[in-house]
Amino acid sequence: MNQASAAFGPRVQAINTTEIVRGDYVLYWMQQSQRAEHNPALDLAIGEANRLNQPVVVGFGLTDTYPEANTRHYRFMLEGLHDAETTLNRKGICLVVRMGEPEKVALQLGRRASLIVCDVGYTRHQRQWRQAVAAGAKCLVLAVEADVVVPVAVASSKAEYAARTFRPRVQKHIDDYLKLP
Repeated sequence: MNQASAAFGPRVQAINTTEIVRGDYVLYWMQQSQRAEHNPALDLAIGEANRLNQPVVVGFGLTDTYPEANTRHYRFMLEGLHDAETTLNRKGICLVVRMGEPEKVALQLGRRASLIVCDVGYTRHQRQWRQAVAAGAKCLVLAVEADVVVPVAVASSKAEYAARTFRPRVQKHIDDYLKLP
């Protein structure tokens, strides 16, 4: 368990060794979890921004080179981002969408940030984007598991080769994480 997990919980991992710095806002780099509600990464960014007495800026890098994406994918995503923006605006949070490679947009938007919070991406290119942001950021970067009930690192510490080996590991922890209203 890293220091971020100890401080923020098992869904959170520090992906660089930098500290929170004096900046103008907390950046939530939205990428995988494109929603403004039921989003633990956004919730963490809001909580830290409140603690630091700073605003939250949500940034999204829109690339036209996403592997195997087509017009329907982009339409669906843009409609979802519009819905997220409406909800964010009601919360007093600004959504900034810029054309460009996601990691470059995140680094550009993060130049004046005290802290960058992102969600966890599971594909190779998403992991590479996060590694680039972690290496280039001048502040702490926290990654939050926002799309699973049981955090992957809690369920298993190794790469599982089949759902049949992973499923029982998740089931062992499901009652600790699945809370119904």
